[in-house]
Amino acid sequence: MAASASEAFDAIGKAMQADATLASKVGGVLQFELGSVSWTVNCTGEGSVAEGRASAPDATITMSEPDFLKLYAGTLNGTTAYMSGKMKADAPRASRRHALPSHRRAAPPQIKGNIGLAQKLAGLTAAARKRGAAAAA
Repeated sequence: MAASASEAFDAIGKAMQADATLASKVGGVLQFELGSVSWTVNCTGEGSVAEGRASAPDATITMSEPDFLKLYAGTLNGTTAYMSGKMKADAPRASRRHALPSHRRAAPPQIKGNIGLAQKLAGLTAAARKRGAAAAA
């Protein structure tokens, strides 16, 4: 298990470098807000990971570093984290808009954010863990 978010994001970046198909399986730019530190996981093209904020993330995921490490380790399920309030996802306003004219739009949904991208994290973190375990052996 990674001892810090930095180690976990480094492993995710190395896994995407080793397997070019990983980024395309997620297909978006994820920004993680872990307390006062931000990380960007760019899952477009070849994929990349960098500390800092994305200029235009497809989804922003906010959670504590300990909960992120549990998510990375596979001991915390992403859906469970979201439903219990341990993980909050938010997507750009344009992706949440309804197709109806503004006077006919329903109230915004209570659950907001690109849950689809957040759910794809499990495959990405599992690949990074598997790659890390193989390198350690």
